[in-house]
Amino acid sequence: MNSTDRPAALARAPALAATRWVWPGVSAFALGCAWVGAASAGGIGPVGATAPSEAAVPGWLLGAALSTVLVLIGWAAMRTRQLAADERLSRAMLESSAQMMGLLSLDGKILRLNPAAAEWMGSSDPAGSERPALWALPAWVSGAACSVQLREAVTRAAGGMPQHAEVEVLCPAGGRRHLDISIRPVRQVPDAPVDHLLLEARDITIRKLGEDKMRLATAVFEQAREGIMITDARGVVVSINHAFSTITGFQSDEVIGQFPAMLTATLDDAQTPQRIRRAVLRHGHWQGELRSQRKTGQGFTAWVSLTARRDAGGHLSHLIGVFNDITRSKEAEQKLLKQAHFDALTELPNRHLLEDRLQSAITAAHHQADTLALLFIDLNQFRHINDNFGHRTGDGVLMEMAHRMHDHLRDTDMVARIGGDEFAVLLPHTEADGAAQVAAKLLERVAQPCMVMNNELSLTLSVGIAMYPADGDSVDALTRSADTAMYRAKLEGRGTYQFFAAGMQQRSVRQLQLEAALRRAAEKDELLLHYQPQLDARSGAVVGVEALVRWKHPELGMVSPGEFIPLAESSGQILAIGEWVLRTAVRQIQAWREAGLTGLVGAVNLSAIQFRDPGLPELVKAILDDAGLPPACLELELTESVATGNPTAAIAMMDRLHALGVRLSIDDFGTGYSSLNYLKRFRIHTLKIDQSFVRDIGTDADDRAIVQAIVQMAHALHLTTIAEGVETDEQATFLRSQGCDMMQGYRFCRPMEAKGALAWIEARRAALQALDQAPPAGN
Repeated sequence: MNSTDRPAALARAPALAATRWVWPGVSAFALGCAWVGAASAGGIGPVGATAPSEAAVPGWLLGAALSTVLVLIGWAAMRTRQLAADERLSRAMLESSAQMMGLLSLDGKILRLNPAAAEWMGSSDPAGSERPALWALPAWVSGAACSVQLREAVTRAAGGMPQHAEVEVLCPAGGRRHLDISIRPVRQVPDAPVDHLLLEARDITIRKLGEDKMRLATAVFEQAREGIMITDARGVVVSINHAFSTITGFQSDEVIGQFPAMLTATLDDAQTPQRIRRAVLRHGHWQGELRSQRKTGQGFTAWVSLTARRDAGGHLSHLIGVFNDITRSKEAEQKLLKQAHFDALTELPNRHLLEDRLQSAITAAHHQADTLALLFIDLNQFRHINDNFGHRTGDGVLMEMAHRMHDHLRDTDMVARIGGDEFAVLLPHTEADGAAQVAAKLLERVAQPCMVMNNELSLTLSVGIAMYPADGDSVDALTRSADTAMYRAKLEGRGTYQFFAAGMQQRSVRQLQLEAALRRAAEKDELLLHYQPQLDARSGAVVGVEALVRWKHPELGMVSPGEFIPLAESSGQILAIGEWVLRTAVRQIQAWREAGLTGLVGAVNLSAIQFRDPGLPELVKAILDDAGLPPACLELELTESVATGNPTAAIAMMDRLHALGVRLSIDDFGTGYSSLNYLKRFRIHTLKIDQSFVRDIGTDADDRAIVQAIVQMAHALHLTTIAEGVETDEQATFLRSQGCDMMQGYRFCRPMEAKGALAWIEARRAALQALDQAPPAGN
């Protein structure tokens, strides 16, 4: 049957169904009529009957009655068969239904369950008198709470009100299941009292799982610590979570329906959103770091992950953005990076970053056949400032010097702090002349006095210059060359610069050898003292000697003090050497006294490190006591910079030494920046005029004026003066004329070992004694 025949067949169906029981009745009616008619005609009747009696029932009436009976009997039979079929169909439907169905009494007793219900509830269809109550079934997960809920539902349904409830059962065949139960009243006749209850249940487990997932997703969306933003395909915001508002400050009514341009106002590149969108459309995902903006205008750094959501047709429907505020972690990362590559005090690049930049500059210079310069810089007086004025002042000086050097360089140049008082300057694309100009500019700028912690201070630089590729083609080679040149600049008198030259490296190796050998020099008796006599300017008598340390190396010979004293100071050996010098000189002066040279004062130089040693007075007293030398026979010489570097500390130390009875003198006076206010408070006996002023007395009017001023000032302060470095009669004559008290220098005697010095002193005394005893001229 095709589709066009289906309506006609559906129309004939009722007629065909009726003939199933009507047609047998009609046939019986026709048969009855025929039989009765025949009987009436005499064709048929009881045996022996010849004719009908007058009172006989009409045949047609009997036929009609008989036909009606037969019709009713046929209809009843057909109706019975139809009901049986309908009952079988209904039972089949109930038995085959996947839904739970059952019949309950008004008091909740289970009268009948379909197989699905029996399977879910773990109970068979009840029979006989064993009819459990609905709430007594063991499958209910909620126990007592579920029992109360079902009792109340049954009671209300028995009263004519349909009830619904959601319950959970433990199904033997399928684990836990969620059911939507309906209990409805049943009436066999409309408007009749309720006599049964119909139990129906649907499995809503999948729906509940979906709802749970939806609730979980909603909770995750709202409670996530990451900001979440969902836009439509055009980029218009359709939803945000609470964390989004917390991070950005924008509320949902300010964002939803808008383009998120307010979050990208601080992007460095305006093309970034377009690039991100292209990546999402092409790959379906993008993640990276973005600089965003809060509602307050404050910028923050976010790690953003964008994912495209497509519909069933593959078209972009939504864009999901998840971001974390990584501002603090980014700042911490930057801080760690800064700590790893920058100096914490000056904020200049450190040695590590310098080496990285230097390597890059060398690579670029190699490819471009270019040159570059590397400068190593040392602050010459920094250690003295740091020790005498304190670390806070020292830090201030470092920051000031770093600022000065940085401000006098090009943007392409780089200045780095590579040690305590050492800096380096990288000059890409620079030849030797340019490097020399930069070095001279830095020397001039740094030499200008600076005010730090209310102290006016001056420093000088020692600069070493190495050129690429002439002095090295690697980081290590260039840094070694620059360091060697810097050390050479320090040896040349400081306050200058030196280019690396062939042979300097050998001298650097020599310095390392000397430093190692110096540690054992005292133990091996390689150190010795030379003594230079100090004479009274008027009488010419020897009134004292200055002890000068010398080092005689068994292989290298005599090593200059200008070479090994800085090594001793930088390596920390100066304390041990200074103690040896002091002890040896005191013993020698006492030995000469015992030999008859009375009235002789021994002068011993103190280094800055010795002078800052809190135990110096106790050490001096112990040495004097061991030798038996009167304290007045010992004079301790301090350089002007040591005495004036930290005047308060210097005064305290001088007071302690003066209390011992020793004499104190200021060496190299006039070469520093003395404060006369402090000078008058120093417990000193002698001012020593530096030889740099004495050397040019005969030709330099300024030097003569300086010497005159020092002598006059000293006498005004009741101090003795002594001039060092006197080499000519002209110098000696001028110093006497100005009232200088004492002199020493090559004009009279060079420094000699103790034996030679003793012989010279005795000869000098004998000559003066003979001169005094000689008769006056003309007698």
